[in-house]
Amino acid sequence: MKLVRIFLLAAFMFAAVQSSAFAGLTEPLEIVNETGKTIMSLYAVPIQKKSWGNDLVGSGVMNQGEARSIHYDASYMHYKFKIEFADGNTITLRDVDLLDTWRLSIKLDGSYERNTRG
Repeated sequence: MKLVRIFLLAAFMFAAVQSSAFAGLTEPLEIVNETGKTIMSLYAVPIQKKSWGNDLVGSGVMNQGEARSIHYDASYMHYKFKIEFADGNTITLRDVDLLDTWRLSIKLDGSYERNTRG
């Protein structure tokens, strides 16, 4: 019985270490502005999150054709994006699957093109 307890405790600790080793792994993502407008702010968060977090454009702007490289938490597959333009308009992409995505090209109508690693 004591041996079973030791084995179960070891198995639990191994599982805890394994899951924490994968938590927070980040993947690179290039976001390309193909809207024809100047982007002032860009936000990307897992769809489960309530707040938008930090502006990924930072200081400055993203002009037409420009790209920003970001890192996202790969433990979440589905993200939402909010894009704010210089003219005050905003678009939101509500459920973007980032699995194996390395480039996301955003269009003015709220659509996007994904380039995947596969």
